[in-house]
Amino acid sequence: ILGDVIYYGTENHRMALHAINLRFTFKNEDFDFETAFPLGFESRDSAIDALLISTKENMAAWIDSKNTNCYQLARTSRRNWTIELLDHVYWIKNYGGDLSDQEKLDLSSFAKKYNCTIFVRTMKDRGAGVGGEEKDLLFATNSELTLWTVRENGIQFQLRSDSGFSTGLFLDQRENRRWVMENSFQKTVLNLFAYTCAFSACAAQGQAARVTSVDASNPFLDWGRKNFLLNDLTPEDDEFFQQDCLLFLEGAKKRSRKWDLIICDPPTFGRSKTSIWKIEKDFPQLLQLMWTSLNPRGKILFTCNYEKWTKTDLIKKIKLTLKNEKLELQDLPIPPIDYGCYDELESPTKGVFIQKL
Repeated sequence: ILGDVIYYGTENHRMALHAINLRFTFKNEDFDFETAFPLGFESRDSAIDALLISTKENMAAWIDSKNTNCYQLARTSRRNWTIELLDHVYWIKNYGGDLSDQEKLDLSSFAKKYNCTIFVRTMKDRGAGVGGEEKDLLFATNSELTLWTVRENGIQFQLRSDSGFSTGLFLDQRENRRWVMENSFQKTVLNLFAYTCAFSACAAQGQAARVTSVDASNPFLDWGRKNFLLNDLTPEDDEFFQQDCLLFLEGAKKRSRKWDLIICDPPTFGRSKTSIWKIEKDFPQLLQLMWTSLNPRGKILFTCNYEKWTKTDLIKKIKLTLKNEKLELQDLPIPPIDYGCYDELESPTKGVFIQKL
């Protein structure tokens, strides 16, 4: 059977088994179900056509495209690809070898046929060493496209094709951003390592009293201001600080400044003009400073992608660092449907709410 590699079938993007009709009797009642023939089974120009079309069809059954038109489309072992659909753009992270000439031809043909844009970014040795090895965009069907806009939970975000590994929005945080939008009303919100300020825009959309965004990169903060403007939010009503996050928190401690909600999604490694950030080294100091800057009954939403930690490891480190404090650890929202069943041993993102009691 095509796709059944356990029993020596040829690799495919899915197992090629499908029941068009099911009929049975249960408790003296007859049942009869019919399903449409899968698009991925139809005759197509290439296997890439089948992969992209059938996975898009599958996700369309789960994603509310009126409010969200950016999501993970597939993770396939066939080419070791992770594919994101970002409005009309297919963003492929290639963890395997270089594309063959035939694959480039198939991708180009697909882009022309369906009037879309495809980017393939090589992610060689991602996670090994400092930042891994990144090549230039290996392949693009529209190399002139650098800016476009997507929707997530009704919020608009600007994406870029020329900003490194990410387009400007980490899709696995979708439900966490939804939670922030729904739980920020009249709260003071601090977003550390704010990147393009997606969490900040959600907090502002949720009518937070004041949103403070902190990042070491001014270009990213400018990008965040554009995300505010896309949603008719006024950046001048909130705060954007270009500063090392630890230095910012030290200053907040001296001024006795506190927030109701602190959002923190730090990188594993980072370098600013004044310091080098490593999560395995700097996490205790970061957590202690956040705790000091948290109002009574305040909450920290913390996530990270450090590959050497599981969620259990993270919880142990939190309890050890704040062993003398009164707190409650709470689960984050369930990850988005396009990221499949959550497995803390395999999931790159791990996180938790830290509630001050």
